[in-house]
Amino acid sequence: MMNHNEADVCFVVEGSYPYVSGGVSSWVHQLITNLPDFTFALAVIMPNEDPNRDYRYDIPGNVVEIRELYLHEENLPDSHNRKIKNDDAWQTLHKFHTMNTMGEKSCCFERIFRHFFDEDKRCLAPADILNSKRAWELMKEIYRQEAPHDSFIDYFWSIRFIHQPMFKVLTTPLPPARVYHAVSTGYAGLWASLGKIKNKKSLILTEHGIYTRERRIEISRAEWIYEKNSDTLRIDHSNSHFKHLWNKMFAMLSHICYHCCDEIITLTNFNQRYQLEEGADPQKLRIIPNGVDVENLSKLSIEQRQAGNPFVIGFMGRVVSIKDVKTFIRACKGAAQAIPKMKVFIMGPTDEEPLYFEDCQRLVKLLDLNEIVTFTGRVDIKEYFPKIDIMVLSSISESQPLVILEANCIGIPCVATDVGACRELLQGTTEEDRAIGESGLLAGVTNTREITTAIIRLYESPTLRRKMGENGRRRVAKFYSEKSLEERYRQIYSNHIHADLHQPVL
Repeated sequence: MMNHNEADVCFVVEGSYPYVSGGVSSWVHQLITNLPDFTFALAVIMPNEDPNRDYRYDIPGNVVEIRELYLHEENLPDSHNRKIKNDDAWQTLHKFHTMNTMGEKSCCFERIFRHFFDEDKRCLAPADILNSKRAWELMKEIYRQEAPHDSFIDYFWSIRFIHQPMFKVLTTPLPPARVYHAVSTGYAGLWASLGKIKNKKSLILTEHGIYTRERRIEISRAEWIYEKNSDTLRIDHSNSHFKHLWNKMFAMLSHICYHCCDEIITLTNFNQRYQLEEGADPQKLRIIPNGVDVENLSKLSIEQRQAGNPFVIGFMGRVVSIKDVKTFIRACKGAAQAIPKMKVFIMGPTDEEPLYFEDCQRLVKLLDLNEIVTFTGRVDIKEYFPKIDIMVLSSISESQPLVILEANCIGIPCVATDVGACRELLQGTTEEDRAIGESGLLAGVTNTREITTAIIRLYESPTLRRKMGENGRRRVAKFYSEKSLEERYRQIYSNHIHADLHQPVL
């Protein structure tokens, strides 16, 4: 598999395929598998090396290389006593940090890369940058301007922790490819940007969720980032300058990726609004929604259960905090008081956030739901989905969740929090789409009462369940076929590969 021939397309992913299952990973696997006439490389970012980490997918034969980058490895290249005049480099770096807008910084970033990270041209290697006297003086200057009332020690270590993984990304070569395709901004988007800056190849970005928005949610709740006088639960505000530094860094990474991209794709109108707010060029934007295997999934049907059989509620997804499984469990407790016979399947991997999974298990026990709730781990949807009466999605943040499309395709109505594209999927986007009718009910984020009420409403009305299930089948068949998705990416790849093949050789 480790073939160093140039791939047609290099997917650049962070913390997902092929080691972590989920919607994004399934999407990547689907595209690679169903486009066998293209060769692919994988550039995979993981937190650290783990010899016991296993693939969650069978790697398709058209994958010619897998290259891994471990963010928290500290072995950065050093200068080897290189003696190159670097005044211009430091002036550029100083100018970069004093620029007023993200747009200006994105335009300047290629020069920063050439000066400090391009192994053929740099004047100082990353291992030496933060340890140099000039870096120390620049850090003190910025500290006095931006955070004079915060602890300098905390500021110093925050800066180092923020920069080290970025330096690791910027000094790791990408697999050779004709087109680079990032599946998020963040570190993956930064690494993929080197395909444009260093390798002079086309760069495509497909954002399933808006990376900067999801990081802001995580950072607002992070206990490992120091926050003075922290007594707020709000996501959009923090008293911590150090949390602001992390948010600013991720926003900068998004700007750099947007600036370098030839095409910026997302799945929904909802996401596209965020992309525009984050600085994406409107001329580069396009929407390509997720697709599912309508032909095979539509052959499945909900089992016809007899009167007196349990009412089955499904939850499909990783057991992680951003999916807010705890709120779902609490909603099930409320629903169980109104539904005499009820079963709950929580279907999905449980090893990504083991402490959160343990919390969920304790909550099930505390609420006396052991006889009702089952954590199944990963499942074959063809085996489990026909058993389910309704599907529930309780996420804090989503893009365009595949689980809604898959459930609706089979005829299962959904209850979902009003995040990402959930409203679009359940109620439609265009006039033609909305005319089909609703295929589920919406509830507020973290709103246990509304989720409970929606579950009970669907339980009490078999007619409404059947109607919404049929609406879902029609909507998915008409607007969300994976064949349409694959054909659109086939055309995108072909266009960029054709352009690359006809570039003049320098």
